[in-house]
Amino acid sequence: MEEECVPEKVKGIYVPSFNDVREHVLKICSLSIGVPKGVKRKSAFTYIVKVDKIYSYVRRSLINSLEELAKTSIGGFYLEVINIAGINNYYERVTRLSRKLRIIDRLHNLYRAKLKSSLDGKEANKLFKEYVGRILSIVKRSDRELSKVRDALIVLSKTPCFEDAPTIIVAGMPQTGKSTFVGKVSSAKPKISPFPFTTKDVILGHKVMDGVKIQIADTPGILDRPLDELNPIERKAYIAIKHLADLILFLVDPLETYYSLSSQLKLLLNIVNEFGDKPIMVLINKIDNADVERIKMIKELILKEFGEIPIYCISALHGVGLEEVLKDALKRITITQHHLRNA
Repeated sequence: MEEECVPEKVKGIYVPSFNDVREHVLKICSLSIGVPKGVKRKSAFTYIVKVDKIYSYVRRSLINSLEELAKTSIGGFYLEVINIAGINNYYERVTRLSRKLRIIDRLHNLYRAKLKSSLDGKEANKLFKEYVGRILSIVKRSDRELSKVRDALIVLSKTPCFEDAPTIIVAGMPQTGKSTFVGKVSSAKPKISPFPFTTKDVILGHKVMDGVKIQIADTPGILDRPLDELNPIERKAYIAIKHLADLILFLVDPLETYYSLSSQLKLLLNIVNEFGDKPIMVLINKIDNADVERIKMIKELILKEFGEIPIYCISALHGVGLEEVLKDALKRITITQHHLRNA
């Protein structure tokens, strides 16, 4: 059975806001509590029941949720996705909040004991109000940090569910045909547009070949600039390559629809330099509209610059050459993983 991916692991975990907690606590405060016959100190009994209900709710919805998140393993790709969204030090936040809110455990025991020994209804009422005020104050002071955790969960819920399976990352500059390629060869249905930067997130598709389930991911276009100058959208492509790729398919647009060939090859050089330990295949796309001599020139230029890097000529739009690419990609992934296992 395949292991649950991170978005699946956290999707059932909800971290309420201060307003959520306040609303629920106030509902408990207004509850009518039935008191069994024979109970002499009815006020103390009623408030103890309400204290228990408030504690149970806060414990379950806040502390337990944070403790569950703290022990949920999140790999490098998902952590970097959260960082790109502006949520740094995720584990530190979750652990710190979990420890901070555990004071609620002590307050429950303290006020339960005080209510048991309260002298009359007036004192019990005062103690209960004090308890509610302290609980809400603690949650309110933590609300900003809790909001960051909720934001992280939203980001994770929108991130594809990558499994432990062979993964192909499709990369390149904007408008080279990445989305068209991924849409043709996998179950993914990325949005295709004639304008650059239409793809803003990593989009995952699947394909079964020779009994092997392959993950094929479309990525946002990357410009030919240093890694530290990439914007958050471009960085998503880089972290997908870095953490997930068993093989990289780099698409080249020979028509130079938006970006020059020199810019595209500069980006390829950046990727080779950064991720040269991963197998890379170059796909010259749009051959249905490109001159034969120009395709030949581009192939020669790539071989001159990058040595014996595998080059394929395809038309993603018309499905030309795609099966050969995928078959060879699967072979290269299998060979690479075999070498890694036996290294």
